[in-house]
Amino acid sequence: MATNTKTGEKETGEYEQDFTPKTAKRKISKAGIILAAIVLVLVGLGIAGYFIYQDAYYYQTDNAKVDTAIYQLFANANGKLINMHVSQGDEVTAGQLLARVENGPFIVSPIDGTVIDVKMQDGDYASATSIVMVVANTSDMYITANVEETNILKIHDGQLVTVSLDAYGRDFDGYVSDINTVTSTALSGGASSFTTSGTYTKVTQLIPVKIKLVDDVDLTDIIGTNASVKIRIK
Repeated sequence: MATNTKTGEKETGEYEQDFTPKTAKRKISKAGIILAAIVLVLVGLGIAGYFIYQDAYYYQTDNAKVDTAIYQLFANANGKLINMHVSQGDEVTAGQLLARVENGPFIVSPIDGTVIDVKMQDGDYASATSIVMVVANTSDMYITANVEETNILKIHDGQLVTVSLDAYGRDFDGYVSDINTVTSTALSGGASSFTTSGTYTKVTQLIPVKIKLVDDVDLTDIIGTNASVKIRIK
């Protein structure tokens, strides 16, 4: 029995020795800890430096869209719509006869462009304020980016821009071609920070910036779609 006990003890000892994790006896070197700390610091500095560089040299916003001048053409008289000469998607020229209301004035295109929406058809009854169709100036397509008033002085004509179009899922090269001198609120007649009730809530105003693409990209079928812009300011 003693022999068996010793044998059992020996076997148990060998079992424990064989399966003892080798890492349990491994000592962590001080130099390794220092090296790891240095690497982490360098990575952190690199990330911080990248964002500082981006903020210093670029202005970025997702508040942008594919845009152009759009004209709503009204009936301008009460009566039956007659002589509808165009359909959605037709290209038109300035002064071209598009339709007319019975006993009313002719409806003509104000620009060279494309009919992007037809609201009424021959025989429909229209009032003077009825929108008959919508024409877009597709010969002058651009990106409108709304820039906060706190950043607008950083933006100048000719600055290079990277434009990401959601519809295409890729980036295109562009440049700042025009900066509005009034805010988008003033242009649209929307609500502002000022009220007649004696209260005031400060709201950051947005100023539209027009960006033209350098690349030859067809934007006529994606008017109003989302875009992101990255403007090189330095």
